[in-house]
Amino acid sequence: TYDGKVQVEFYKTILNQRYMGGNAMQPAWTKELIDDMADQCRQGKLRGSYGVGMTNTLVEGLNQIHIQNSSVLVLGSERPWVESCLLSLGALQVTTIEYGAINSTHPQVVTFTPDEVRADPKRFLDKFDAVVSISSVEHSGLGRYGDAINPWGDRQAIARAWCMTKKQGNLVLNVPFNQQDALIYNAHRIYGPVQLPHLLANWKQIWKSNTPPRDPYSNPVWVFEK
Repeated sequence: TYDGKVQVEFYKTILNQRYMGGNAMQPAWTKELIDDMADQCRQGKLRGSYGVGMTNTLVEGLNQIHIQNSSVLVLGSERPWVESCLLSLGALQVTTIEYGAINSTHPQVVTFTPDEVRADPKRFLDKFDAVVSISSVEHSGLGRYGDAINPWGDRQAIARAWCMTKKQGNLVLNVPFNQQDALIYNAHRIYGPVQLPHLLANWKQIWKSNTPPRDPYSNPVWVFEK
């Protein structure tokens, strides 16, 4: 609670969306599915997981950095809408790390589980031009998806992303934001002036979306540089 500075509440029920060790929500990512989503993203019509507005805000953030011919890591992805937008902007290769196993048949999209990454972590060091995480790390370490309880799971996820990113690479991030920090157990964290600086240690902010504040939280997109 950071000495009482982070408000703690219990979600209305304990969530148990266990993917760890099993299959992802959408375990089959076909080339046809991803290419169709990429076309929708180019047209500004892709709903993604959070609506057209959020998808287009992500694209605005991605346009702040160099995506063309880049290698990009995506942290947490139930459906390949982020990956599709990256390909629509010219990414050469997209790598996704997701709790549940995914079979991607798209030649430019490869997927790993956290266990597979831990088995050979050196292959991922300083590898990626950018890392993208949309509505993912706020859940890390809360056990919602079958992951181990870890109060620092979110910070460790972003710290590992820093190690996987090339020098002067970028992080494109979306997490819930409000002026009052909160932990809604075991659903998610809400970041504010207490938790956000700790989450983003060693990253330099270069852009933030013009997302209006709202309760209980807003969903801005930030862009950072290593």
